[in-house]
Amino acid sequence: MIQAWMRGVLLIASVYNVAWSVFLFWSPDSYIKWMTEGAQSENGWVFYQAVGILLVAIMLFMGFLKPLKFRWLILISFLAKLLGGIAVYLLIMESQFTKKFTFHLLMNDLVWLLPLLSIVMAAFKSDKSR
Repeated sequence: MIQAWMRGVLLIASVYNVAWSVFLFWSPDSYIKWMTEGAQSENGWVFYQAVGILLVAIMLFMGFLKPLKFRWLILISFLAKLLGGIAVYLLIMESQFTKKFTFHLLMNDLVWLLPLLSIVMAAFKSDKSR
């Protein structure tokens, strides 16, 4: 059963991802310099990361509106958060690992995994009980 806190998490995650996407569109160089600790000043993949994050935000918002109807979008968002860090590591970080990247990975991707997994499981379980 979908509980009120689950819808709240979906809304917060959606707003957070919109804000993060806007930041990446407006300031990709500062993001790259911070993540790579000055080793890079630009990277063309950041634009695609911003688009991907914006798509995740839209899917999460749709999940907030109708969690059972859009449970597959919530699942895709979960997978995007799960695999997104790997893509950033390979394409943007160029296989470099820094402390700031680890912080970024924890705060922007991994922190959402457990709540999203709980919501996905509840949505699919609710659908089976109908």
